[in-house]
Amino acid sequence: MVEAAFETQAKRETRLQTIGRGGLLVPPREDADELLDLGVGTAEEVTASLDDLWRLNRFLGGLRALTTHLFPRLDLLVEPATVTDIGAGDGRVAASIAAWALGQHRAVRVVALDLSQRHLSRAKTHPVTTSNLSLLQADATQLPFAPGTVDYYVSSLVLHHFTPEQAVALLRSAYQSARRGLVISDLTRGYLPLLGFRLAQPVLARSPITRYDGPVSIKRGYTPDELRLLAYEAGIPHPRIFVHPLWRMTLVADK
Repeated sequence: MVEAAFETQAKRETRLQTIGRGGLLVPPREDADELLDLGVGTAEEVTASLDDLWRLNRFLGGLRALTTHLFPRLDLLVEPATVTDIGAGDGRVAASIAAWALGQHRAVRVVALDLSQRHLSRAKTHPVTTSNLSLLQADATQLPFAPGTVDYYVSSLVLHHFTPEQAVALLRSAYQSARRGLVISDLTRGYLPLLGFRLAQPVLARSPITRYDGPVSIKRGYTPDELRLLAYEAGIPHPRIFVHPLWRMTLVADK
């Protein structure tokens, strides 16, 4: 039994080692730090970069890649629900979900969870903050919720911040804890996204922090096939990967 366990672990590590390889249209994965993660920048610079991230999410399909799959699921529920946005940043994606729920007269409580207090503190300045939205400073790798108390865990532009091993652990923890499932959206790694970011940069990425972090994020990203492998390694039995325009992808895992 012990030997079988070691063999299974070895096979798993071998599969994860295949993640991050380059190809004709895909550069090798580079796990470098981003400036926002390092706490770099003044309050004004951080606010400007978070504003950029919201514009990129809003106008380049990130918000839609998430809500296209989340909203129909929430619409089917007849009882109150809780949605937790992992790595919520300044909370504007979470606030958009909360605002939709109020507009649709759905009893949905939304929790914006982020490790960075300086990011969450900016959520209070947004006019879209709603009564069914709460902010929580916590570590995504140690989710502070009892199993079954959160219906859906969601995230946008977060998973690429984690190494393959860390991503597997996060997906496993969130899926096991969720009552109904996961909706995890992120960018895809590739040379075309790098070119696209460069073209969009003058309009949508005005902050020097974003101009540095953008290419780093893309190079840290995963491909759809790699995301599927991460989900399988996390023990998610039937993961579905959806590819969206402008190099976005979404993992949907229903229970």
